[in-house]
Amino acid sequence: MLVRKSAAVLMLSVLFVISSCDLNFGASEEDEPIESGSTVFSLLELQRDLDRALNIVFVPDNAYGDLSVLTNRQAFLDDLSDVVDTGYWENQTFVRNVHLFNYYYMTATGSVAAPPAGTICPTVTWPTEVSTDAAFADMVLLIHTNELRDCAFGGGRATSEPTSFRTIVHESSHALFGLPDEYCCDGGYFEKKPVLYDTENECTTDPTNVGWRDCDSFTSVSNVPWWRSEDTTADIMSTGGSVVLEFGRADWVVLRDVLDNLGTPNDPTVFAPANWDRP
Repeated sequence: MLVRKSAAVLMLSVLFVISSCDLNFGASEEDEPIESGSTVFSLLELQRDLDRALNIVFVPDNAYGDLSVLTNRQAFLDDLSDVVDTGYWENQTFVRNVHLFNYYYMTATGSVAAPPAGTICPTVTWPTEVSTDAAFADMVLLIHTNELRDCAFGGGRATSEPTSFRTIVHESSHALFGLPDEYCCDGGYFEKKPVLYDTENECTTDPTNVGWRDCDSFTSVSNVPWWRSEDTTADIMSTGGSVVLEFGRADWVVLRDVLDNLGTPNDPTVFAPANWDRP
């Protein structure tokens, strides 16, 4: 298991894994938490200075069982291998900036249930350790196996099924970067330039979006009008499905602003609607 080796060695190892084979995490009785008494373990820590990375902590649903049992922990890690390899690492932002992301997991469990009547987001019970052991996290993603619609909840918390790879990246983009939804009409909308505007005039006159400007309008279920500025409707924030898509050019402006505060980000070579086929 890749735990707290030198960043240089890990970087070379991870780049090889990304380009050549499937990722596999292994559970061992010798695994130690990141701190004494913590329920958080290192999954893939490339940046030892946590202030210079976006730190993602995965929380298991209680359907995985007691994670002090090695077979249960391995089942969770097997799913996390796919979450990282077939989810995050099918998107160029995460691959080309692998040095700016750390991944961890908890052994404390939560639960995700169907939403209350008249709502769309699930009911989530978070383990209390999220607020203590995982207080350093930029995002906490609760992984559950029951099928339902997922959401980001504010405060860097979100849910996803382990095989809903586009959902994993989509909800992470809410939690890590504060991106709004870009689909009509029952998503989470707020003004986030140069992606989403609350007036047409702002969208059509913003000098930031001239390279791709296409101010399409839609109305939310609460009859609030929004104007989206992307030159495609097929990006990770705007369409459903299983295949992980790329970000649009407007999305990348927001993402890069966050990553610039951590280190030196690398621009994607592909933007939506073009799709990237990982080598």
